[in-house]
Amino acid sequence: AVVSRDPARAEAFAREHGFAKSYASLAAALKDPEVQALYHCTPDGLHARDAIEGANAGRHSLIEKPLALNTAEGEGVISACRHHRVKLGVVFQQRHEAVHLEARRMVAAGEIGDVVMARAHLALRIPSPPSGKPVPTSWRNDPAMRSGGVIMSIGDHAYDTLAWILGQEIVDVAALGDATPDGTPDERAGTLLLTFAGGAQGVASASFRTPYGQRPIEIHGTRGSLILHNTYAYLTGAGEDPRPALEIRTENGITTRHFPVSECFRLEIERFNRCIEGAETPMTSGEEALRAHAVTVSAYRALRTSRLQTMPIR
Repeated sequence: AVVSRDPARAEAFAREHGFAKSYASLAAALKDPEVQALYHCTPDGLHARDAIEGANAGRHSLIEKPLALNTAEGEGVISACRHHRVKLGVVFQQRHEAVHLEARRMVAAGEIGDVVMARAHLALRIPSPPSGKPVPTSWRNDPAMRSGGVIMSIGDHAYDTLAWILGQEIVDVAALGDATPDGTPDERAGTLLLTFAGGAQGVASASFRTPYGQRPIEIHGTRGSLILHNTYAYLTGAGEDPRPALEIRTENGITTRHFPVSECFRLEIERFNRCIEGAETPMTSGEEALRAHAVTVSAYRALRTSRLQTMPIR
């Protein structure tokens, strides 16, 4: 089934994509006993409210990141899902990318030695508004629906991917951004300087203003480096050869391995279905997503104060 506030839109979407049913409200969908789980592809400000409503009705939830607008809301979702014994997953779909999985394996196996530095840059391929023109209004720049700019929009993918590939949590955060002088978190370019739990240093940047950036990830260790090409191609575009590639640099020279493009969103949903059946755990749990959100909160605090922020120790 599909839910939209606009019944005609819901019906048209359902017809186009093969859904058997459509509803004009979540409450109506939750009355349908055939609806067992919810996939929340809604504005950020609705995630917590709708997931808690779903949990109260005994429905599992897979939520597009972020889990919620703030820590208290996120904790409320986790608590409701735990209380009603329903599954909760959060979509950081890039964890399913084959080249990311292989880079994570190589790092864990020590194939590039101890990781010293890591970098990720995500550039959304959208044109900037003409000079002097305001950014078009949408839910994405409504503080009630999204409480940040590009760092919250796609920057969290950048630092989450680095932390996940390294297998290390982020412990320190400093940040730079181009938000307006009044302090509104409406930055269109942002950079985070990171320290990871194992001592590695990292840079995670994201931008709506540099649409031609294409090489998003580098991992540098004491015995080798990994350069990842054409990942996040749906955001950043791809090179002449669109296949994701892993460039491996060691004392033996440079080798390049190519990978098929991963259907990350399909893989995310399929894994969550197996999670509901009891066969697996979510790729990203609610607790992991809350930790990722805490990094975002620390980044905005760093922007406001121009001070390094140390993450709470779990």
